[in-house]
Amino acid sequence: METLDRTVEHRDRLRARQELLREKCALLLGSQSSFVWEIGCGHGHFLTAYAEAHRDKLCIGIDVILKRIERAGRKRERARLPNLHFVRAEARDFVAALPTTARLTEIFVLFPDPWPKRRHHKNRLMNALFLHSVALRAGKGARLHFRTDFEPYFLEVAALLAGNADWRVLPAAKWPLNLATVFQQKASRFFSLVAERL
Repeated sequence: METLDRTVEHRDRLRARQELLREKCALLLGSQSSFVWEIGCGHGHFLTAYAEAHRDKLCIGIDVILKRIERAGRKRERARLPNLHFVRAEARDFVAALPTTARLTEIFVLFPDPWPKRRHHKNRLMNALFLHSVALRAGKGARLHFRTDFEPYFLEVAALLAGNADWRVLPAAKWPLNLATVFQQKASRFFSLVAERL
């Protein structure tokens, strides 16, 4: 009985959190339907610079770690960027919480956790199911930017995209903003790709 109570309690907390996230997304988007999305925004260095360079675009960064979101929020305030927002959320939950009218124009996945051990690969964000769920929210021509310092993960994502009906890799695509993230500065080398929503 105690296990059942905990399960019900957990499910109720999850539903409440998802409802709050839906409300937050609706509030942030307002009447604007398209936006730029960074998954795992860290302390907000990249997206703050991007939002400053593209003040006409709504930019939303997410991260699961509260302290990162708080630091990113302070950067936003100092830069005085009303087109930039940071939200504490997990990527799959965030996609599910978006209003049906919301459309992604640019997606950045920069140095996600590679979960290098084989038994942990199931935890990797970039998989076929996630790519499809993002594609459903991306407008035609939307760009997905992926960068990692872990070559096996890069090759896995490149292979997933090569055989994907939703996305096409653009081999000659230019990276939209040359700003080294904290993780990029620590990496001896890194691998990048850009894909376009078909």
